[in-house]
Amino acid sequence: MALTDATVASGTGLGFDLAAGETVRISTPGGEQGGDFSFLGFDQAMTRNVNGWKRFGRPWLVFSADPGMVLCDGEGEAVMEVGPCRCDGRNDIMYPGCWSEIYGDGRPGCRDLIADGLGIERAEISGMLSFFVNAEIDTTAYRGLGRVDIEPGDHITLRALRDVRAAVSACPDMEIPGWTPGDLRVEVTSLRDRMSNDQGEDQ
Repeated sequence: MALTDATVASGTGLGFDLAAGETVRISTPGGEQGGDFSFLGFDQAMTRNVNGWKRFGRPWLVFSADPGMVLCDGEGEAVMEVGPCRCDGRNDIMYPGCWSEIYGDGRPGCRDLIADGLGIERAEISGMLSFFVNAEIDTTAYRGLGRVDIEPGDHITLRALRDVRAAVSACPDMEIPGWTPGDLRVEVTSLRDRMSNDQGEDQ
């Protein structure tokens, strides 16, 4: 049984605590909604650098967090490990997340929602992972938020390597090609839960 099993409606967010070894699975039941993930101390720049060094052995920066990569804090220490993911898009670690001032109606953006979930000021956020995102890159720009085809059940999983406070937002942006307002499902499971599920599937 999941420790947490919550629905996050479009334009809302959810904060939750993870213990070391617990896994969070964020999915889109209807195949519509993308969003953002963060945790206290997440550092996007360090994450790009640490994974670039690990993958290429030189200071090249990655722009997405693929399965097997880690999300780091400001000291370069791994806090989360990216697990199995399913979607046409990838886990972007370039964008800062949207915020209320960019919307004419002032609706809360992902930075506002994540900050509320983490219990911090918006300006304290130092890293975001945007899931279900496609991008093209050239010598002029990182051309993100391109067309993405999301299917029901598409998901991202992340495993906590230490105790941490985390948050998820269901992005309120209605102009990203392939995204339409819908729900996200957030499930937190322990290692024991996952072992029990695996044993049940084997029987």
